[in-house]
Formats: sequence, C-alpha cells, structure tokens
Amino acid sequence: MIAIIADDFSGAAELAGIAATQGFKAEVHTKFAPESDADVIAVDTNTRLLTADEAARITGKVTQRLVRQRPLWIYKKTDSVMRGHVRAEIEAILNVTGQKECLFIPANPSKGRVIVDGRYFIGDTPLDQTLFAHDPHFPRRSSVVGELLGPSKKIRIPNTRAAADLDQKPDACTLPAGAADFFESLLRHEVSKMAVPSSVATSPSGETRALLLCGSLAAWEQGRAEEMRQGGFIVQTLGEDLPPDLWRSTRKLMLAIGRPAQTDGAILTERLIDSALPLIVEDTNLRIGLEGGATAMALIRRIGWTRFEVIPEGHLGVGTLRPRGGPVLCVKPGSYPWPAGCL
Repeated sequence: MIAIIADDFSGAAELAGIAATQGFKAEVHTKFAPESDADVIAVDTNTRLLTADEAARITGKVTQRLVRQRPLWIYKKTDSVMRGHVRAEIEAILNVTGQKECLFIPANPSKGRVIVDGRYFIGDTPLDQTLFAHDPHFPRRSSVVGELLGPSKKIRIPNTRAAADLDQKPDACTLPAGAADFFESLLRHEVSKMAVPSSVATSPSGETRALLLCGSLAAWEQGRAEEMRQGGFIVQTLGEDLPPDLWRSTRKLMLAIGRPAQTDGAILTERLIDSALPLIVEDTNLRIGLEGGATAMALIRRIGWTRFEVIPEGHLGVGTLRPRGGPVLCVKPGSYPWPAGCL
C-alpha cells in the first residue's frame, strides 16, 4: 500500500484520482480504515484551518496508524502554494517515521506553478502578486519559498522550472512531499516496476444531472460562474431565492457563495450545504461537483461518509469518488478550472 496524508479533502481526492487513472485501486478516507485492500489510500486529516500545534498532533497520530500497516512509502500532500501548516505537518511525519529529511516539491509545472531561484511563480507572476496574496486564511505575501515555509533544517525545496525537474526518487530515509505533479512522477516509477495497467477515462452520461457546489472565493474571483454558464449551468448564489421548481427544470445547477459581505467562511459553507441537501436527497442519479476542500468536507460530514472508492476517469486535477450507496462526487481545489466533460 502507498499512503497519502493530505490536510484537506480536495487534495486527497486529487492524488487518489491520479493513482486510479494509472491503474491502482485507490480510496480516500476521512477516518483511516486499515482493513482496506486498496493499493493507494489517501487520508484527509482536515487540518488546514486548525492551529499549527493541533495540525501537527493529528498528523502525527494518523502517521502512526499508517506506519503500523507497513506502507511501501508515504507521501505528504500539501497545497501547491503552501497554504496550511506545511512545516509543522511534515516535521510531525518525520518524527514518527524516523526519516532524516523531506524532499518537498510544491510546484506544479503542468499548471504553470514553478520555483525559480527559490521564488514561487504562477506563470510569470510572483506568487505574492497573484490572487493568493489575498487568501482569507493564508495570504501569500511573499514569493520566497523559504519565507513561506519557515526555518527548517530537514526540508529541502529544489528549484522546479519544468516537468523534468520532478524526476527524482527519494531514498527510504527521505519523505517525499508536495503537490500533484511530484506525486504523479513518483507513481510512474511504481507503474514501471509493477506493470500496473492504465485505466480508461470515461465521461459522465448525458442523462445524469450535475450539481456544482462552489464554496471557493478564489474560484469565484477567477470567473467560475461565467465558465459554468458557458457549459450550460444555471448559477445561483447565496442570498438569491432558489425557485422551487428550478431543480426539476434543469440538468445543470451551480450553487455558490459568490462574493459575499459575510466573511466567516465556515458559516457561508454551512449555508451552502443547507441549500444543497434538499436537492441531493431528491435525486440519487447525480454527479456532485465540490469546489474546495472545505466545501467537500462540509457536505461529507453532514451526510456521514468516511470512505470513498475512486473512479478512474482521468480528469486532470479532479478526484472522482463514490461513497458506498452514494452519488458520484467530483472534487477539486478551487484555484483550477474544471476539465472539459467532467460535469
């Protein structure tokens, strides 16, 4: 078993989706189930918005449970622009595994996110000059990766200008950590060794209705509403009255927090889930798009799901999951667009 430890649900789903597409049986757990026979298990610790001390404590406990199952290796999934308590969680894992250092590559060259001379860029723009400078929880006010991480003698962050820079295979004494591109590169080494067949991507049936829940301010600021309207979605934001027959007359509906005056993200997310639950109960043949880890986790907690099978559809950056007896969930971070044909 290959284990992934992620600090939010969308990150866990994204990496598990990559594994499933490459032919591995993959699952996402919010509570680690050691009886699973999956090849790849991504565990969401849901620690991004906790304090650093609490995040480290929970991450350490999850690592202890995973280590008892003797995984082939553990990968620490982090946010690509290093939001969350990255250093604290990596060091918590190192304390449990006894590994000497961490090779940390948060860059995603496939999405134009690179590290050059120790500075993080999205395209040609330094990170602190992007929308992430105004993140409500972890504003990125520097592009210097050492400043974003904080002091650590055990974490090594190489320059990553292109996909070729990802082709690194840490030894057993080194914890690999970072974003999706580095994980995918590592997994290709396993595929070549194990001869795992690649899975065939599939597309959603035209008869399936799609409900997109967008709790991500970053997604809204990047024009997600217009993007989805062009794809045939009707868009409703919090504060707008939802016509009682709307869900019966459309096959594609987006519910979003929009750009609200209320700044408490947790309250907004719960209101979004309140609006969505009656629609979800009405329809079992449903694809639900969940944009942002907090949005995904809020829905999952309200319904009580803890374990998810990954469906190998092959949509870049999206994890397609199904809880037992539940609908199809398409989960992705808020800062990337939806791939064509996903919803």
